Amino acid sequence: MPCGSRISGRAADWLSAAMNLNQLVYASEINRLGSFSRAAQTLFISQSALSKSIHALEMELGQEIFIRTTDGVTITDFGKMFLAEAEKALQHITKIKNMAMLSQNESGAGPLKFSASCGQMLFAGEIFAGLLYRFLDVDTDFRFRQRSYSEVYTDVKDGVSDVGVLMTLNTYTEDACQMFERNGLEYHTLGRLNVGVALHKNNPVAKSGITRLKKGMLSDQMLIMIEETLDPFSRERKEIEAAFGSPRTVYVADNDTALNLSGQVPAFFCVAQSNKIYSKLNMSLTMQIYPYQNVNLKYEFGWIKLKKTELTTVEKLFVGEITRLFR
Repeated sequence: MPCGSRISGRAADWLSAAMNLNQLVYASEINRLGSFSRAAQTLFISQSALSKSIHALEMELGQEIFIRTTDGVTITDFGKMFLAEAEKALQHITKIKNMAMLSQNESGAGPLKFSASCGQMLFAGEIFAGLLYRFLDVDTDFRFRQRSYSEVYTDVKDGVSDVGVLMTLNTYTEDACQMFERNGLEYHTLGRLNVGVALHKNNPVAKSGITRLKKGMLSDQMLIMIEETLDPFSRERKEIEAAFGSPRTVYVADNDTALNLSGQVPAFFCVAQSNKIYSKLNMSLTMQIYPYQNVNLKYEFGWIKLKKTELTTVEKLFVGEITRLFR
């Protein structure tokens, strides 16, 4: 069927089911993840139910939104216009919900609570700082931890934190999800980004003015990594080392240490190619992030919580802000 073509049928059939908020959320997730199957996983519904809901929406509108292909989905011209308006509607609804939740807390329900553990992601700390600034004059009980991905998982599993934000090499995400499921955790996908290389701006290679790293450019430099203790996170080490020709590896506790060390000796560390995310936050970085020729690895980002718990007002705001970065 041509892009944006009308679906035949009687108008009475199209309007048999009214458009609802869930359908907007479903369409937004399919668009964000580029796949019905991945969207169904993060929405915790069956792929069949998701397909039926979107089909009903398309029938009601009389227009196709998505065209299914063997590689995922493509968006029709009408679908692009529809999704732009759907995102605006969802943002307004989120604002209304947040306004109601904040009003509830301000009415004397106790301090605003927030408890999160995050992997070594600069943008997570930036968003948390924004929340702190927003609630400077409010009674709060905030706890924010930046940890290894193994520790993020353990913190949430053990109830130390209510929400955890982490990433895995996408090769091992399914194994990680099985581990989450066995331990009563929900996993929500945020998105995937290519693995890149971070160099301190003082690094000789960074000073050369190149925009893309090629094989051999880092052969005399050390790889800095944060050591993971749990499978499947620990498998990242071998795959990263193999991709970069088995360089000498040095382990540190966090990204701040990695950045400081790489400013003093010729060294690099692996990060997601997230320049667009940092530009959305207007963050100035003391490192440069490069794509690396012939390294085709991806990081998948997601957040977790215990299945039977509800996130607090501020935790929902935090997750919402991070989710928007990946759209």
